[in-house]
Amino acid sequence: MKNLYDPISQPYIFFRNITNTAKSLPHTCYHRHNAFEIYLFLSGSRKVCVENAAYLCQPGDLFIIRPETFHAGLCDEDCEYDRIIMNIQPALIDEICNKGAQINACFAFDGTAPIKRTHLGYHERKTVIELFERFAAAQQSNDYASTLLCDTYMLQYLIFVNRWFERDDDISKEDNVMPQLVSDIMDHINRNITETITMEKLADNFHFHGRYISKLFKEYTGLTIRTYILDKRIGLAKKLLDEGCNVSEACYRSGFNDYANFLRSFKKYAGISPGRYKREHGNRIDMPT
Repeated sequence: MKNLYDPISQPYIFFRNITNTAKSLPHTCYHRHNAFEIYLFLSGSRKVCVENAAYLCQPGDLFIIRPETFHAGLCDEDCEYDRIIMNIQPALIDEICNKGAQINACFAFDGTAPIKRTHLGYHERKTVIELFERFAAAQQSNDYASTLLCDTYMLQYLIFVNRWFERDDDISKEDNVMPQLVSDIMDHINRNITETITMEKLADNFHFHGRYISKLFKEYTGLTIRTYILDKRIGLAKKLLDEGCNVSEACYRSGFNDYANFLRSFKKYAGISPGRYKREHGNRIDMPT
């Protein structure tokens, strides 16, 4: 299940990805990271999907996506797809702020919004591209203090991003092009994640045939409904373990009725057993957002 959870092991990664791929819905299935994602869309025909919403991309759109947030991209036609992405760990943001550089404003989210967006003009996009090219050159260099030079470019980018988001943040409900049925199903699952959720119940609740619901959901997320539910329950179990619950409590409070199934599913989706996860992450305090 590496496509679902794609942890970032480094404090940050900064890369540009240019692809020429055939039309597909979706190009990548829903996945999530343990880090913030700063995503600059440069060209292509693309929608960015985040949880139960989807946003049409225009060249210059700059998104920030919260950690542990499901997201994916939808490709509508055959064309070059160009983007620059930085993933950065909350712990590194804290570390930089503790040294006196308050670069965390752009990472503060109001309420439960999983995404923020602003738009860069031509010259601002050019600034990011040039900054990334200097970063990439330093990353490939064996010259003295090249790693430190990379860090300075990373910091420059965070400064610019904060300035641009201070200017505006224009995500709105009107931008959402996710099919209402898919959005409603996700909302329903999240509201009832601790209850028994079956395809029959979803079909009865939304008055559509189960096969149609499954097909549409898979088309826009790359996931089966069962996989989506399991991953959401594992995410809730992790949160409960973080807050101090024991493994048995986390099992039943996250919607699993079978302890053995919980142990198998948790290890399959998280990569480690819930007991080990609790030992390594229990009572962890995350960066406030």
